[in-house]
Amino acid sequence: MPYADPEKRRAYGREWMKRNPEKARAGMRRWRQRHPEVHAARTRARYARDPKRFQQRTDASPNRPAVRRAMHQRRRARLLGAGPHFTAAEWMALVELYENRCAYDGAPAPLHADHRLPLERGGTNVIANILPACRRCNLRKHLMTEEEFRARLAAEAAGSAGDGPTEQVGKERSE
Repeated sequence: MPYADPEKRRAYGREWMKRNPEKARAGMRRWRQRHPEVHAARTRARYARDPKRFQQRTDASPNRPAVRRAMHQRRRARLLGAGPHFTAAEWMALVELYENRCAYDGAPAPLHADHRLPLERGGTNVIANILPACRRCNLRKHLMTEEEFRARLAAEAAGSAGDGPTEQVGKERSE
């Protein structure tokens, strides 16, 4: 160590970390992997000192809603025995393939990950079983398969052909 004085040593370490952020992150990551119990104990102690501040920092994350939604979906799939799950990159590629629109009615984003064969009916959580769907379609589809839901949409469109389908779709979306 370049300094015997602890304060000077800490200051030197902080400056080194600013100059070498990648090396510092890699070193911290290695330390956490080698000392998981110590890291967990320090995290618990930091939380115990100021739980409100800890929670504020967590809640302030811009990705918080998306992260919580993904965690919920993975847990739900795991409990239903749906096997492996799709990655964020696969999901983004699928959404891009559908041009950021619902696979059922073409509505623009925000989109939900809809299972072609629902998990409750034996579907899996792999990307081949996923379609981007608007909230309205995903909630209306519920436990139907993709084919059953498309048949329902076709029947509704045929039934309202005399009434003007665009007006009907517009009315349903505003609800």
